[in-house]
Amino acid sequence: MTRPAGHPQSPRLIRFAPLIVAVATWGQAAQVRAPATPPLSTSAGQFTAVQVSHEPAIDGREWIAADVQTPLDDVLAVPRRLFSLTLTDCGDHAGDFERCQLLFRRGSARPVRIDNGFTGWVYVTPDARYVFTEPLYALDVRAWKQYALFDALHIPNHVSIEAISRDGRRLFISRSDCAMDCRDPSRQYYELTLPR
Repeated sequence: MTRPAGHPQSPRLIRFAPLIVAVATWGQAAQVRAPATPPLSTSAGQFTAVQVSHEPAIDGREWIAADVQTPLDDVLAVPRRLFSLTLTDCGDHAGDFERCQLLFRRGSARPVRIDNGFTGWVYVTPDARYVFTEPLYALDVRAWKQYALFDALHIPNHVSIEAISRDGRRLFISRSDCAMDCRDPSRQYYELTLPR
C-alpha cells in the first residue's frame, strides 16, 4: 500500500535516521583519513624473477623505457592521478648520492611515509598499481602491502629499473655492485614478473 503525499514517516524510520547519518559520516571520514604505513612482507608474494644473460632491445615495441624518477624531479608523476607522491628530507643519507623519504597521499588525506628508509629513485607502473623504490621494494597500492623484493628474490642493490614490457606484466632490471662510477662495469640482468 502506498503512502499518500505529505503523510508522516513511520516512527521506526525516524529512530534509525541518526544511525544512518552516523554511518555516512564515518564513511566520509574513512575516505580522507590517511592510511597507516603499509605492512612490510619479507616474502616475494606472487612476484617472481629470473636472471637473464643480456639486455633486451628497449625500442618501444616489446620493451618500453621505464620512467624512473629521482630527487632531481620537482614533482613525481603518477599515472591516472590516483594518488600523489612527494620526496622530502633529501640529502646524502648513504654516502654515495642523494636519497629522500617518500610520502604517499590519496585524495585529501594526510601524507603517510611508505617506509622508514630513504630512496634514490621511484618507479610507478603505468596502471598505478605498484610503486617501486630503492633498493627494490614494491608497494602494492591496491592491497596496501609492501614487499622487500631485494631480500626475498636475492637481488642486492644497486638496482636500476630499465624497462617495462608492453603488456605491463614484466620489468627489466639491471644491477651492479656499486651506485656509480664502478671500476668493474659488469652488470646482472633480471626479468621481474608482477602479480596480476
